[in-house]
Amino acid sequence: MSRAVMGCWSLIIFQLMFVLYDTVYAPVAMPVTENLAVMLRLYVCIALAILVLVLKSEICRAVGREALLVATLWGVIGLAAWLAVRENHLRCFLELYALGVVPLVGIVLMQLRFVTALVLSAGGMAIVMSVVLGVSMPYAHMDFAIAFVFMAFCLFSLIASFRIEFSARHAYLMTSIDQLRLQDVESRNAELQEMACLDPLTQLYNRRHLIELLKQHHDDARRAKSGVSEAHPAPPLPCLALMMMDVDHFKAFNDHYGHVAGDNCLYQIAQALQETLDRERGTGIAGSLEAYDATLASVVRFGGEEFTALVAVRDLEHARSLAEAMRYAVKSLKLPHRESELGVVTLSVGLCVIPLSRLLEGEGMEDEMTQDMAIETLLGRWVDQADKGLYRAKRQGRNRTCVQRGNGKARAQGSDELRDERQGEQKAELPDHRPPMGGAGLS
Repeated sequence: MSRAVMGCWSLIIFQLMFVLYDTVYAPVAMPVTENLAVMLRLYVCIALAILVLVLKSEICRAVGREALLVATLWGVIGLAAWLAVRENHLRCFLELYALGVVPLVGIVLMQLRFVTALVLSAGGMAIVMSVVLGVSMPYAHMDFAIAFVFMAFCLFSLIASFRIEFSARHAYLMTSIDQLRLQDVESRNAELQEMACLDPLTQLYNRRHLIELLKQHHDDARRAKSGVSEAHPAPPLPCLALMMMDVDHFKAFNDHYGHVAGDNCLYQIAQALQETLDRERGTGIAGSLEAYDATLASVVRFGGEEFTALVAVRDLEHARSLAEAMRYAVKSLKLPHRESELGVVTLSVGLCVIPLSRLLEGEGMEDEMTQDMAIETLLGRWVDQADKGLYRAKRQGRNRTCVQRGNGKARAQGSDELRDERQGEQKAELPDHRPPMGGAGLS
């Protein structure tokens, strides 16, 4: 747009120079108002000024703008040709030598497309040739000289237009290729990062993902503390539940059924655990977890036959109910296991519940590396606590959930009993044939 406007102003200056030339070389007795060439060119200047306003208002589209510019340039060439025929004066014929400036302005300054430049040059050449061939010139070979000069201007302008358009297209192509390469690199990096965090057998996240998961929880807790939480429309859940889950007698399973069957068993368990967590999150057991990103409530393969889940919960009872739901989901698969007491594959769970405020222990550290190390240290401590609960669940008979407290004491709930932390030593039955509480009952 700015180039078209600049070209119009150049044409206005070009016409004003012709006005000065016509005024100086007009007969002395002729008033300026009776000088046809001067008056017409002043009108052309006014028309070009109006064209500038039209171009600045963006009334016409790109194709229409180019057609308007070509018509304007043809008009300027046609005006000079008509005056040469009309007045049949030497000064008007001499003005034809300068008409090559018009396609130069249109092609180079306005930077018309090469195809449009060809149309402009062909039309202008037709107008000039109609004059030099149809009117007798005052000097010999003057018609050839005028046509040659105009053709030379058009030729060099077209060469410039071709090079400009070629460079622009080449630059656009190179930029597009660079963008595609960058997108491809980013896509490959994302795939590699995803592969680095995914377990190829179970398609769950691996233990590397736990650090990133805890960092996301840390960022959310920090935003909630400052009163701005992007992940939660409501106040975030106050606790984190870290569950360490281990398949009971899995070595014996592998020895009896083979490693291929063992891999298939781990895959089915992984899918059951993740599906249970997704279902319970949707039905309410996970409370405000509906607003979390999916990766903030995911099961992780910690290693071998061990699985881990780091989930935001309301309280200890909430976390224990979620752990029981996941334990029951594995037992409900009814995968045969001759080396197990129950005859099916079961799961033992160690549970550790941590206040979200503990995540902010590293706040105030300016060094990001130091803060990351603090988060990793906290995770190591919590994994150790959950591991203690898991080992206690193994010692107490397997197929149960054992809650590990920070003071080292543990309370276990198995398939036949559920110890309520709030009522001391009272026991409540939790039969294995009935699924654990979920949905609205736990919300």
